[in-house]
Amino acid sequence: MGWRDIEVKSQGSFPEPATAQMPREGQSLLARLDSFLGPRYTAFVVFIAVLLGVLLALAGYLDGGIRQRDGLSPWMVGLNPVILVYILALHPFMHRRWVRAMQSLEALAPHAESASPAGTAARRGEWAAVMLGTIAGLAVARRGPAAEAWLWVYSEAVSALMFALLGAAIYGSVMRSRQLAAYSRSRLELKVFDGHLLTPFAQWGQSLSLVFVGGISLSLLFQSYQSLRSMESVIIYGCLIVVAMTLFFMSMWTVHVALAKAQCKELARVRSDLIVAREALFRGRDGETARAVQDAYLSVAILGVYERQVLDASTWPFDLAIVGRVFASVGAPLGVYLLKLAFGVGGVL
Repeated sequence: MGWRDIEVKSQGSFPEPATAQMPREGQSLLARLDSFLGPRYTAFVVFIAVLLGVLLALAGYLDGGIRQRDGLSPWMVGLNPVILVYILALHPFMHRRWVRAMQSLEALAPHAESASPAGTAARRGEWAAVMLGTIAGLAVARRGPAAEAWLWVYSEAVSALMFALLGAAIYGSVMRSRQLAAYSRSRLELKVFDGHLLTPFAQWGQSLSLVFVGGISLSLLFQSYQSLRSMESVIIYGCLIVVAMTLFFMSMWTVHVALAKAQCKELARVRSDLIVAREALFRGRDGETARAVQDAYLSVAILGVYERQVLDASTWPFDLAIVGRVFASVGAPLGVYLLKLAFGVGGVL
């Protein structure tokens, strides 16, 4: 074996991600809504936001205002509509990130079998998640600050709708994780230097974590000063932040395992070649020509450098900038929490 047999590829020689779109039957309910509305989706989200705001103002006017109950901030009535609009507004962005992430995997396994769940089964599961979310929303709304007639109706309806969308979003995240795991088992062969090809997947994981942190920050804005001072709130929001960080790394664990296996495989190959090259060098010193010794030494040197490159190759599909932004995002909910405690604000800052 000579050093000339080593295959070296530049980053530009890797295949470009495919541009195929996700089939309609494999899309979530929100994705199908986005696809149906097209460029009108933004106007639809704005309309929903204005409609929810007008209905809240009308309900408050008919009931003579929003009064605080059981130490709960009256601003809590506005939390569900804000989170609902937040989910609707960010879904197209997250869906595009996920499509690009899957395209980066498809480029590495173009002949792999489709990892999408069966359309009928997936649709039933999503509708089940929507129904469970609706039931949870109705139950949670009963503990809210709205006790008046029209505000209670508004709170029940919006809470049910928000939790239904939240259930669909959580179900979609679980299905995406299963889809990734299925792809990793479906002839996905990564090479040790393929990490840069999976940057879109790291960006999707980063976006998932940032969206979760953004939801936490919005929730903190609507909490009362009294509730934020309780140890229960500290524990709950602390756990939510840990979950947001965990989502980032869990979303890429399968890719990390695949890259780590590729690194071990390549290390075994290059070290085997290095042993052969060293034996050839030792034999060459005993009677071989100077040219043969030079070639053998060159093979050992190049294989040694290549071994170091394999060892230094990252097995995570992200760089320090992406990780830094994820951890820096923790400052947003922490800043909101400290500001509300410092100024004793009971409503929205």
